[in-house]
Amino acid sequence: MNLDEEPEDFEDEDLEWEEEEEENIHSKAPQSNANLSGKKITIYFMSTIGPGEKKEKLNINDGNLVKDVKLTVGNLFALKPEDFHLSSGGITLDENKSLAEYNLANGDDVLLIPASIAGYF
Repeated sequence: MNLDEEPEDFEDEDLEWEEEEEENIHSKAPQSNANLSGKKITIYFMSTIGPGEKKEKLNINDGNLVKDVKLTVGNLFALKPEDFHLSSGGITLDENKSLAEYNLANGDDVLLIPASIAGYF
């Protein structure tokens, strides 16, 4: 087409825009049946397992069950959840209770202790 020519008129020929389907993005974090109506708190998890002490900070909803938190923490420290227990204030946390039941607050430390020495009180 020359610049001197009139542009051709063209009709919309059923031009359809294909909308991309929204990809459903799901968290790979474990999902539990716990009522997550708790509050967000920052907890420091300290591992006493293996050489040296390791510490990780985690922002977490205190409505989570301890067993679900163990899965996440286990991934952080490259440990199997069955190989350790979580302990706070000298108490081994029950896996079927929520963190809120232990009155954990922002900045509290939770220890990862080997399953072989943990006891429930």
